[in-house]
Amino acid sequence: MSGRLDHVLHFHLRVYQVLGFHGLPLPGDERPRRTRQLLRAWSLFLLLALSGMVTVCLTSNLDFLYRRDMFGFVNDALKYVFSEVALLSIYAETMASQRALARFWWLHGKLSRQQQQQQQQHLGCRLSRPVSLQSELLQHRRYLISLYGILAMEILINICLWQVQPSDIHLTLFWSTFEPLVFLMYLRNVQFVLHMELLRQQLAQLERELCLLAEYSRFASETGRSFRDFGHFLRRRLLQKQCVYNDVHEMYSCFQRAFCYSILAVLLSIYVRVAVDCYFMYYTIYIEIANLDYSLILPALIEIPAFIYASQSCMVMLPRIAHQLHNIVTDTGCCSFPELSLQIQNFSLQILHQPLRINCLGITILDCCLLTRIACSVGTYIIYTIQLIPKLSNQYW
Repeated sequence: MSGRLDHVLHFHLRVYQVLGFHGLPLPGDERPRRTRQLLRAWSLFLLLALSGMVTVCLTSNLDFLYRRDMFGFVNDALKYVFSEVALLSIYAETMASQRALARFWWLHGKLSRQQQQQQQQHLGCRLSRPVSLQSELLQHRRYLISLYGILAMEILINICLWQVQPSDIHLTLFWSTFEPLVFLMYLRNVQFVLHMELLRQQLAQLERELCLLAEYSRFASETGRSFRDFGHFLRRRLLQKQCVYNDVHEMYSCFQRAFCYSILAVLLSIYVRVAVDCYFMYYTIYIEIANLDYSLILPALIEIPAFIYASQSCMVMLPRIAHQLHNIVTDTGCCSFPELSLQIQNFSLQILHQPLRINCLGITILDCCLLTRIACSVGTYIIYTIQLIPKLSNQYW
């Protein structure tokens, strides 16, 4: 990674390095090639260690799995199995997709430098004071709310639960091994959110700049006043915005290549956890077991919507950009600019042929429709489970 990162990004990327999720050296790291090799080895070590823990949990005679009946046993086993699938995908992808991720951050640094240069030119002098930490927190507030909001909820629910939940050997063994996996899935999910938020910020900046061009052209059209070569100025600025959009689209392509498998695996792992815990919650209520640990699915219920909200917020920027683009007036009243009209049409075709559709390996687009389908599927299977609950007793199994 080249360039300079702000303090918020630098800190959180360092955390992802410690977790084995980010295999690239950060700006300022000494001996980047050796750092890259060490990070790859660290990711491999964590993968082997966590996979070994999951294997022990699935094969041990200890009560890592719920053994009072087969229904609870299968539910716990499913959680471990899909968490292991997600771990394999996460760490394999971290070790294998470094080139795409490095390209993403290089493009991010390039666009950030361009924005800073434009701000300096607009002010007519160099910015002597660096950006404050408060401004950085405000800039990344969506990501920070997703990260620390759900994390605080998870910690609070854990504290409250273990104050009232009767403890036994199974709950102690299961949650002491499964909760770290939940934590890793959660942090990987918000890592996706971070990258999508950076994409959204670039698109939002592009929309604001196109809005300014539209206001300039509208003012010239309404007043009939414009400076010399105004049309060429608009066309030149529009061409610059096309180049910016091309870089943002390449960032999107790099994001898709860097995280395509783990997005699917992590969302599937969270979905399976929510589904089986919903089924098991009704089951424990039905057979009157004093078990409240299903309340821990509450943070998981927010994780997928948080991801989809970030994805949807990124994708909905394109219609807004197209709207601002077509607000640019090509006839100022005193002269017209046919070349500018062609430039706008060319930009529109570029947006049409280079859309930003965040998806899981092309299987489904990650928008609000997916959230609706997930809710419907969980509700449908819960109805089936309720109908079959009388058969799922100890005597039946």
